[in-house]
Amino acid sequence: MYYDAVILAGGENSSELKKIAPYDNEALIIIGKYPMVYYVYHALRNSSQVAKIVISGPTEALRNIFSREENLFFVDKGANAVESLASAVNFLNEVGTGSRILVTPTDIPFITVEAIDDFIECCEQQEADFYYPLISKEVNEKRFPGVARTYVKLKDGTFTGGNLFILRKEIIDRALDKALQLVERRKSPLAMARLFGFSLVWKLLTRRLSIETAEKRFAKVIGINGKAIISTYAEVGVDVDKPSDLEIAQKYLVDIDF
Repeated sequence: MYYDAVILAGGENSSELKKIAPYDNEALIIIGKYPMVYYVYHALRNSSQVAKIVISGPTEALRNIFSREENLFFVDKGANAVESLASAVNFLNEVGTGSRILVTPTDIPFITVEAIDDFIECCEQQEADFYYPLISKEVNEKRFPGVARTYVKLKDGTFTGGNLFILRKEIIDRALDKALQLVERRKSPLAMARLFGFSLVWKLLTRRLSIETAEKRFAKVIGINGKAIISTYAEVGVDVDKPSDLEIAQKYLVDIDF
């Protein structure tokens, strides 16, 4: 199965990060020799399972970066990540071929072809509308010691959320409102749990919440069948959205040459 991919590159540079990386858009921050968005694009382009790629963001700047690339498309960003995604999906409805879309933000420059392909292969073993990766604390800290991440303690272990998603095109229109709420709460496990009701919050606080229970509640509240995929690749779970993250990225990626 081939997947069309969307890179969400419309995020504005945060005030703290902007102090050491003076770019208006996160996608344009230079890490090593390349803008941050290029690392994500390069990993997607080299995956044998990815067909068309659409980048939603500052189109003029992005076209200058990717002026020599083929089979790459651009759409203007929306007011938020969900609107940007909807714009890209509408475009893919016209030119795309697959029924499922791989979505990634622009701020995961550590991402690799191997991590992407592994996530896709794991998703294809499960039947769902929406797939979301989890990475254990042990895997994350072994690969990137000292990196600051938000972790949640579940019955199954301690995890951080990943930054790759796969979803069926048909679910997007009816799930947009809830998707926006999920995006707004993604950095706070407790705020995320509140969206799904008090019983789920209580189970989270008492560390009795399992992945299976969360999946069932997700299906009931959101109205789509979601599946958590445990990834063994820490590169899926580490993003760059604060100065300490950028310092680590500059350290790890300084010698990368595509």
